[in-house]
Amino acid sequence: MVDELDLGRRHRIIFAEYAGEPRVGGNVQHPPVDGKCSGNGWISFEGRAWARAFAGNADFQSWKVENDDPLTLSPSILCRACGDHGHIRSGKWEPA
Repeated sequence: MVDELDLGRRHRIIFAEYAGEPRVGGNVQHPPVDGKCSGNGWISFEGRAWARAFAGNADFQSWKVENDDPLTLSPSILCRACGDHGHIRSGKWEPA
């Protein structure tokens, strides 16, 4: 079974498990943009197994989980390929 959350506005997150720990981050999906991106972007959650495994890597970024339910993350999420930019607050996608 896939653990995912429909964020609205054609965005969703498919949660990832790592080292036996659920919801350590996930694939934030947004509408693809021809020639720029597939609409997929992976993020990790601060302090969880995935982020801990890459601690000390200067190129690795993680997002703070302000609330698990409803999901609220900080900072905002930016697709560097196409510029899609927004926040996940109270389980919903809010454009930036």
